[in-house]
Amino acid sequence: MSQELKIDFLTVSRYGEPPVEASTVRAFAAAGLGAAEYVPRNEPASGGRERLGAYHIDPPGVPARARVNVSRHTAPVTSGMSELAFNALTRGLVAEDAQTLREGTIALDVRIFAQREHAIVALDWAAQVLRILLDLTQGAAIDPAAQRSYGRAEIAHMRPRDPLAHVALHRELWDAESHWLHTHGLQKFGRPELDLAAVPHSLEDEGWSLLREVASLLAHEGTLVAGQEIDFEEQGRLVALGALPDADHQAPFGRLRLCDAALPGEKESVSAGRLLARMAMADAQRRAETRDIAGALEILDRVLAANPDDCTALTSKAAIFLRSGNAVEALNLGELMELRVPGDYRGPLTVGQALATMGRYREALVALDRAILREPEAPESFDARARVYERLGNAQPAATDHARAEYLRRQGAPVV
Repeated sequence: MSQELKIDFLTVSRYGEPPVEASTVRAFAAAGLGAAEYVPRNEPASGGRERLGAYHIDPPGVPARARVNVSRHTAPVTSGMSELAFNALTRGLVAEDAQTLREGTIALDVRIFAQREHAIVALDWAAQVLRILLDLTQGAAIDPAAQRSYGRAEIAHMRPRDPLAHVALHRELWDAESHWLHTHGLQKFGRPELDLAAVPHSLEDEGWSLLREVASLLAHEGTLVAGQEIDFEEQGRLVALGALPDADHQAPFGRLRLCDAALPGEKESVSAGRLLARMAMADAQRRAETRDIAGALEILDRVLAANPDDCTALTSKAAIFLRSGNAVEALNLGELMELRVPGDYRGPLTVGQALATMGRYREALVALDRAILREPEAPESFDARARVYERLGNAQPAATDHARAEYLRRQGAPVV
């Protein structure tokens, strides 16, 4: 059975009186938003607020119903909000709009009721309603679910049929070296909010990209529950874990933390650092293939800022240096890997490749023998040693290594 959602927005007027009823009704009709009926209310003020009336609207062509409650407050609408919360709410607004939210006493509360499957259509319609109300009141709007505010400029730039236009992404410190990235607003689609914990500062771009991708899929009728995994193919898998919201991050439909799926024998992670690094390295590879060497190296350096011992990033960086003819830098990276991660075969492999490029074949063979001893099922090590044998004129061992490399590729490369 489909679930009905209740979605709220609050518009605060810059003026001391609400917009004239007839003008508001005409504006809704002229914009094709439906016929609005205004019903005045004659009730005494209660709780610091006087309800003046309400517009009832049936949006044409939109399976939803809506109401705009008009009220006058005896104090500014946002007077009960802390300064810290107010500043966070109004971040990015122009000064005039922020001042309106700080001082305005006339509020127009927009409430839409829609089934979950029609949420995006109802939200697009609501954005048009807000645009009309902001024009009439010269005011600003608050989106409580997304915990952000809109002025006329922000509403005008909303793209239709884009669920991310209705979802806010927030960042807060997790610890000295990382941030907590999380969504606000997926509840408007009847979905759980998402978060990424312990995102290294240097990988925040990838964190934002991942959060947007999963949030968009979830808003577009996707489903995600605690314990469910998301497969990103070569880049790895994430698992959604239940996360308890605090008082400032309420989530009516729950909150899920996206974490790296644990490998066999590995403890459960609280972060998605491994997948974020692989996302970055895939981007670096694409840039390297299009000869954007500077861009590729910048991304790899960001991966290494998060984890200086990441052998995949170090190996990729060394490969770029080798292709660029800078064997000395590649050799330095290989020696660094041997020092920092002595059990990984890619250190001596890189050393061997760099030494071979420099014409130091006998030394290269020693390093490549070491790489094969550490990981006897890595085809690239046999390929590299075969090329060294060929340069030394040793055809038979070269052919043997080429055959071994081909066999291993057919069997599947080791997981590293």
